[in-house]
Formats: sequence, C-alpha cells, structure tokens
Amino acid sequence: MKPVAYQPDRLFDGENFIEKPVVVVQAGQVAGHGPAASIIPLPGLTMAPALVDLQVYGGQGSLFSTDPSPEAIRKTYEQHRRGGTLHFYVTYHTGPPEGMLRAIAACNAYRQQGGRGLLGLHLEGPYFSPEKRGAHLERHIRPATRAELQTLLAAADGLPLLLTLAPERCPPEVLAWLLQSPIRLSAGHTSATYAQATAAFNAGLGLATHLYNAMTPLGSREPGVVGAVFDHPGVQASVICDGIHADFAAVRIAKKIMGPRLFYITDAVTEDLRGEYRFLFNPKTGRFEDGNGTLSGSALTLWQAVQHGIGQVGIEPGESLRMASAYPADAVGEGHRLGWLLPGYAADAVLYDAAGNLRGLLVGGTLEMF
Repeated sequence: MKPVAYQPDRLFDGENFIEKPVVVVQAGQVAGHGPAASIIPLPGLTMAPALVDLQVYGGQGSLFSTDPSPEAIRKTYEQHRRGGTLHFYVTYHTGPPEGMLRAIAACNAYRQQGGRGLLGLHLEGPYFSPEKRGAHLERHIRPATRAELQTLLAAADGLPLLLTLAPERCPPEVLAWLLQSPIRLSAGHTSATYAQATAAFNAGLGLATHLYNAMTPLGSREPGVVGAVFDHPGVQASVICDGIHADFAAVRIAKKIMGPRLFYITDAVTEDLRGEYRFLFNPKTGRFEDGNGTLSGSALTLWQAVQHGIGQVGIEPGESLRMASAYPADAVGEGHRLGWLLPGYAADAVLYDAAGNLRGLLVGGTLEMF
C-alpha cells in the first residue's frame, strides 16, 4: 500500500501544535511527519487525534441495552463518529445475567464481522448501591458473585470488559479476585465512604465513573468518594462535561485538583421506547429523562465536550483534546496506539476549522470530509 501525505494548516500530535505539517500515513498508521512526493492539502483545518469514548449507550434510535446486537453497535458508531469518536466502549445498563451475556455475544459478533471502532464492552452495573442507582432499574441490582463474574469472563473470550461497580457492595474476596482478573474496574453508583473508596483504590481499583454523579459527595466531615478520587494520585475519573451532569465550575475545580487524571465521556443515550429502559429527550432542559424525570444519560457528543472544556471551563485546547483522546485511551490500556498522531499510532484523526467546527475525519488514513 502506497503512503499518503496530508498537509493541514496545523497538527496537534497529542502534545504540541505544529504549523504546516506533512502527515504521512501508510497501512492505517502514521508513518511519519515530513516531505512527501504527493501531498493532499487541507487548508484552514487542524488535525488532531480521533476521540475515544469509554461510555456510550447507543445511537440512531437503538439503545444497546434494549437491543444488544451488532446492528445497534454499528448505529452507535455511525452516530458518534460524526462527533469525532472513532473508538468507543459500548455500554450496557444494569440488567439480568442473560442480558449481559447477550451484550458480550453482540460485541464479539460485531468484531468478528469487521465492525469499526469498538474497543470493548462497558458493563455499568449491576453491582450498585441501590440508593445511588440513578436511572438504573433497582430490580436488576444485586451483589457481585465470583460465579457470575467467571461466567461473564469466560463468555467474553478476550473481549475487553470495563465494569462499573460500587466497591462497598462487592464482597472483599470477590473484589480481590476481580482486581487480579482481566476485567478493568471503575467505582460508580456507590455509597462508599471516603475510607471504603480509598481502600479499594489502594488495592488497585484505578477508575471512577462520571465524577460527582451517583457517588457520595465531598463533605467536610465525610469526604466521600469524590474526596477519595481527588485525594488519590493513582485514580483516573471520567466526567460528563455538558453543564447538566456537572456544572462547568465543578469540572474546573476537579481539573485543577486532578490534572491529567480527569477525562471526558458522553454517557450518551438515544430515544428507544422498545424495552424496559426508556429515555426521552426533554427539549426544554436539553437532557434525557426516564419516565420519572430522572436524568438518564446525555445528549452530548465528545467533540461538544471538548469545546465545552475550552469555552466554558477554560481548559487549554491541547489539554481538552487530550481529555477526549490520550487520557481515556490510557485508562483502558490503549495509549500505545491511540490518542496521538505519531509514527506507529493509528491514522485516525479529527479535522476542525478555526471556529471549532468538525469538518472531517481520517479513518485508518482515509480522508472523509463532512
């Protein structure tokens, strides 16, 4: 396969902005930056690493929890790629064991069919604190058992799994087993105290799901899970930067404390009224809600989160881009190939104009303009 060279006005390689670069791609990877015989100009555009979303529930009217199928994953990819996301963990709500197994089977089938973008499956639940369940159905919440987890892991057969759980609801021996397993853990939907959360973090649990939401808050006498996340240098956390799930000032405060440990997710859902999880978009509030008016996922794209971070939170542009690319990629062990545009990395990129509008993508080195 012959190399192809692109010349945007600017390149953000994951660390620095470079003026008038030449980006050479070959066989789906960045081959280098430098001279080339034939160059495709991209005037007025900046190229940056494609975005990575670790929590997205569906797209184009298909909620993965309702329809755990390869087609629902494809629809999710097709919708969110328009928001700059080329790599994602499709997410499954708290559900019964058989539903979790169907979700795993759908992910494996999608990958076997050559489906693009899917990094793994995020199981959000069912091992939650009932009082912090949010829009998750209480009837499916249950304690974690090693038998159930071993069944899931065997079915996954190498599919990366990310599991959000309440550490205080997980028996110590099960948590210890999980921390030695290939399943990546994140604390969320949890009523843990600061001490309980810190003990789990010290044991090796390294992530927290949608900071501030569905977890014990920072207090002066009980610092809670939020305080434990702020205080522990080895813990990364996702945040939904839409101004609804977390006020932009709260994101700014967390960013000052956590620095590169904080990254964006969308937690995006879609209207799908076929199953037990039914979320409707409220145009008056700009939010998705369940039948009880409970906040239920977002209408966010990851590119919007990047722009909110820059314009509303005051995060430097390169850092806001890293919060949607390099940092989430690192969080799930993909930082060796995603989140940067350097030799050997995937030739997956966003292209945007001076006003911050997405104008196109590089997908495996192939140019797609909107």
